[in-house]
Amino acid sequence: MKIKTLLAHILLAVIFVSCTRQTSKDSSAAAPADDGRLWYEKPFRLVQTNLREIDAITLDPEEYVSMIKDFKATAALFNVGGIVANYPSRLEYEYVNPNLREDMVGRVLELLHKEGIAMVGRFDFSKINEKFAFENPGWLYKNVKGEYVNYNGQVHACINGPYQQEYSLKILSEALERYDLDGVFFNMIGYPTRDYSNNYHGICQCDNCQRRFAVYSGGMKLPAEEDYSDPVFNKYREFKQFTIDELFTKTSELIKSFGEDIAVCTYTIKGVDIVRRESGSGMWRRQEWDYHGSDNVKVDLNSWTNRNVANTMVHFVDYPARHAGVWPHLAGRRLIQNMIHGAPLDYYMIGRLENQEDRALMPVLKDIFHFHAANEAWFTDVHSDARVVVIRRNGNEFMGLVRILSENHIPYDIMHPDCLGPVETPKRLEDYDIIILPDYRDLSDEEVKRLDDYVEAGGRILATGFPSTEDELGNPLERIRLRSAGVEASYRLYPREQGRYLRINPEDKEILRTPSLEDIDIIYLYVDFMECTLKGSAKGYLGLIPMAMYGPPEKCYYTEVTGIPGIIDNTYGDGKFVLIPWLIGDHYEYKSHHAHSMIVQTVLNDLLELAHDIRIKASPLLEISYLKSDSDDYTLIGMNNLSGQIGTAYHQPLPMFDITVEVKMDTPVRNVRLLRSDRNIRVTNSSGMASFTVPVLHEYEVVVIED
Repeated sequence: MKIKTLLAHILLAVIFVSCTRQTSKDSSAAAPADDGRLWYEKPFRLVQTNLREIDAITLDPEEYVSMIKDFKATAALFNVGGIVANYPSRLEYEYVNPNLREDMVGRVLELLHKEGIAMVGRFDFSKINEKFAFENPGWLYKNVKGEYVNYNGQVHACINGPYQQEYSLKILSEALERYDLDGVFFNMIGYPTRDYSNNYHGICQCDNCQRRFAVYSGGMKLPAEEDYSDPVFNKYREFKQFTIDELFTKTSELIKSFGEDIAVCTYTIKGVDIVRRESGSGMWRRQEWDYHGSDNVKVDLNSWTNRNVANTMVHFVDYPARHAGVWPHLAGRRLIQNMIHGAPLDYYMIGRLENQEDRALMPVLKDIFHFHAANEAWFTDVHSDARVVVIRRNGNEFMGLVRILSENHIPYDIMHPDCLGPVETPKRLEDYDIIILPDYRDLSDEEVKRLDDYVEAGGRILATGFPSTEDELGNPLERIRLRSAGVEASYRLYPREQGRYLRINPEDKEILRTPSLEDIDIIYLYVDFMECTLKGSAKGYLGLIPMAMYGPPEKCYYTEVTGIPGIIDNTYGDGKFVLIPWLIGDHYEYKSHHAHSMIVQTVLNDLLELAHDIRIKASPLLEISYLKSDSDDYTLIGMNNLSGQIGTAYHQPLPMFDITVEVKMDTPVRNVRLLRSDRNIRVTNSSGMASFTVPVLHEYEVVVIED
């Protein structure tokens, strides 16, 4: 009896240990059971094989599908029609691939569906084969000289011409009548002004554009140049977005008439189920955008309630180098950024998986695809739990601020500018503790009011640059309209000039208490600067040094520190507004100076009192994500190792050791698991914080914290 009791205790102990080494979801599990959602409403894995005409000669449908399946993809993006039809079209002006040996679309679709893999049909209506183009000149783009653009026998079409407005719908209808496509993707939508060689051809001047713009604008003539200071061009920008949205709403309605479950995917917002984006390289830029993948997926995941995002990792270096792959570890970091933020995986190449001539990056990407497939359940129904949101802007100001947040492991979301208006979003702007506006000049009166109301109700804003000084079209107003900023409407602009600084005064440091500022009393300034007049109880920090001599050495000193503030802190209602009236993010993106990063940190911590739900001690080259399950029973912390880079080279990331993490939790944590390392680690619960150490990080890791 005692032996049986002993054996029972041993068995219970073994079961207990076994259970403590398992998470509530099997880490090797694939997708959750079918819950009725469509394929694109889940964290899918897509491979786009952008086929050339000659691929039809050698493409073996069975081998093609086998390679897609082996990559663990759940969807394939396959060329169907537009520039070239890979099926026997009967339409007069649809150019059929001259190398077609069979109904390639039909056969591949049949085999993909047998494997449970979705097919997204690719269409490109931006160009027409020269065989048909000049029979229909009213369909074509025309530059300011009245010339057409013929690139390798493909002639640019205009979005306002009958080809895109009408004939494209005939091509779509034919394809959707023939094939049970799971999705439709459109390439090169809108108003391209450059060809593949990057030659600039300008604003389309065709009769259709002239007529439609005149009606839309109340009689204006098309602008001949892209001049952002020209009110006519700014009206044209609005016209472009209107006509793009109009066409894709109409096109989407047609597609949905063939089946509500067919996904519509392209690079615009209106009329789509999946927003298409690209993490790609370019020969025209020397330095890659470090957070390209994160930027692309965050803005869509956090801006729209009824759309997914397909941010594709582009295989090749640039258009002129389509057959050469990017650095393997650059490709890897971009795909990891998709994954750790809860977005689908997407990989795009010219040709097919089986005929790539530069395959160096493929093992890296395949490993990530397989990891995601094995852990898909963890990435299903999750959302960001960040307290900070950055409103998306193009340019260095936005990029520099994002880098500062990322390098200091501050979780943040990104929202599309449209979200300042009446848009339904996954999380309301008002639910964030802090909104960051990177040089957001072109605000409508309604957007200004919403931001003022947000602050008055208790929200906090960090604005940089020259906020609200332009109308929504970008026309200069030369006044600040945000009442919550705590400054007079009028301001004085100091154009960028060498030898200008900001002085951190001793009294400033009594408020700006970030320890790293103890050894810094001066910050260099080489951007435009806005002198503002404070109102009410607004407070100013840092003093402008208008000019310091910088040569010869004997004359390198300054003689004046003004009271013109470089930081303005204002309490408005129950909230706070902090204005940095210069381009601090642009500075950081350009030169990455430590003082500029420290100023943003001290503003967030000491003036806006950011609450830190997660604290990480690790290299700034660690990128993190901070996700919660919708059921609120686990937390995911994604880790992306961005080391290994020197200049423009992306080598194997260096291991990071002993990464310490503290996370605020409502209930004690019972288990912490490293999915990629496939192990549990020790966790300590104290005063509402769970603490643990990740022993080593190689390329990436996903930490599961179970309440």
